[in-house]
Amino acid sequence: MSLTITAATARFNREMMASEAAIAEALVAATSLMHTAAIAQRDFPGAPVLQSQSALLHLNKMLASLIESRGEAARVHGQLRDIGREMGATEVPFCPDAEATLPLAERAA
Repeated sequence: MSLTITAATARFNREMMASEAAIAEALVAATSLMHTAAIAQRDFPGAPVLQSQSALLHLNKMLASLIESRGEAARVHGQLRDIGREMGATEVPFCPDAEATLPLAERAA
């Protein structure tokens, strides 16, 4: 099944917002994990130092990757917006068809 511009625009909007929210949630969760790991390293000095340090370094890489992903998502968002503008999908007034905003399962019902 091929998409109309209206349906594609609605899906891009919904899926881009969901992707950005998921990245934000992952960043919050990873930051919380880093916080807990740092507290544990401080409060349990008997833990193996090299292994603790290695875990913190890997957590740091994970956080850096999520921050980079957030930037990439912002770039994608901007590029999709530019494409939408070029295709006339963002012209005002614009209101997607009600069917275009429904999940596929609801459209089939």
